[in-house]
Amino acid sequence: MLLRRSVQRLLTAGAALLVLSACTSADDPPKADPSPAPPRPVTITFAVYGPDPVIEAYRQIAARHMRSHPGTRIDVQAYANHDEAMAARRTASAAGNPPDLFLMDRDDLVELAQDRAIRRVDDLLAAREVDFGDGYTRNGLEAFSAESALQCMPSDISPLVVYYNQRLIDLTQVAEPGRNPVSQQRGWSIEEFGRAALQARGPGIRGVYVAPDLEQVAPFIWSGGGEVVDDQEEPTTLTLSDGPSANALERLLEVVRNPALTFSQAALERRPAIDRFKAGKLGMILGPRDLTPEFRAESDLYFDVMPLPRVSSGATIATLSGLCISADTEQTGRAADLLAEVISERGAATLAETGYVMPANLEVINDEAFLQSGERPLHAGVFVKEVRDTRLLPSSPTWTTVRRAAARELTELFYQPVILPLEERLEAIDAASVPIFDPSKASSPSTSPSSRPTRSR
Repeated sequence: MLLRRSVQRLLTAGAALLVLSACTSADDPPKADPSPAPPRPVTITFAVYGPDPVIEAYRQIAARHMRSHPGTRIDVQAYANHDEAMAARRTASAAGNPPDLFLMDRDDLVELAQDRAIRRVDDLLAAREVDFGDGYTRNGLEAFSAESALQCMPSDISPLVVYYNQRLIDLTQVAEPGRNPVSQQRGWSIEEFGRAALQARGPGIRGVYVAPDLEQVAPFIWSGGGEVVDDQEEPTTLTLSDGPSANALERLLEVVRNPALTFSQAALERRPAIDRFKAGKLGMILGPRDLTPEFRAESDLYFDVMPLPRVSSGATIATLSGLCISADTEQTGRAADLLAEVISERGAATLAETGYVMPANLEVINDEAFLQSGERPLHAGVFVKEVRDTRLLPSSPTWTTVRRAAARELTELFYQPVILPLEERLEAIDAASVPIFDPSKASSPSTSPSSRPTRSR
């Protein structure tokens, strides 16, 4: 009986509540609907490559950007090197899903532009108040421009310099008679460079290594007043045999063909030059900024840097990478926002602090983030100074093939004990490049490799 009464009371109370609910005034404010769920972040893909510290720097930049742009999620796609990254980009592009923002090499620009795979970035960055005039290296901007527009934004511009072992090379002892001592500020002549190489003596020790490759040979040609090709924009032939070019090469060969100064080709095949430099067995080697961390890792290696030697005037070349926005992205604005973040002073400093990257941002390369005072090389300002003397090789679709073919011939010039007259050798190299630049110009019997003069071996 008691249980029945309790249930009855509950039912009566419930009915009363229903009555009260039905009698509620229409003027009472309506109850608020539940808040809508926040929109899901938009994901953009960011493809980069490089050693682990550089990849981590890109991840840090992406994380900062996401914190300040909560509506954007960044998927950092990391690759060990350029070739892997570009192969992955081509595969993704063929599937209709290219990365929204991606790192590339300057040599990729022609192919990307011809395929209409990239979207120009100058207008996007100008809208984000990026200072092109004084904020970034001019030759870096020129390197990534085409059709009167900035196609991609330079990210890393690292000039070729001379790394030297301070235990083997004493700069105070190599100046030409009557001249001021050699220094990072004054630079040095190619003759002084050769005298420095003579200092590195001892069992298994040599003074210098210059790679038999157009990228390392070109600065010497330019320094001597010569040119590597007949036309920078539309090259049709190499011009190594032209008077100033040939004269500059002859002066370089006087150094690199001296067996007292350089390792033989066979020795370098057994142990590469870079390993010999790290082991303290090589006095000087040419290289860009990204060699610095590798050399710093050798606790017994005391090294510094110098500008490339002058034949006449200053000249060097640089490794160049840039950031491109895909033409097929649906997130152009968000990709441009991230691009502006990466190239900003804060983003560029994060990359510079790794020791591998020399950003195109002028404020950063003149600051401690890049110079890293107290760490080797002690004269990192040489990299900054050399930017002014940086020149570019062609970026035509056939350039890689031309460079590879020329490397075979230059290797013989560097290492063969006996060679035919230099003029003939250089003319043959130039002639062999013509049908590579333009396959329609088939080699005639007089210019084919098989008809060249027999070389002594």
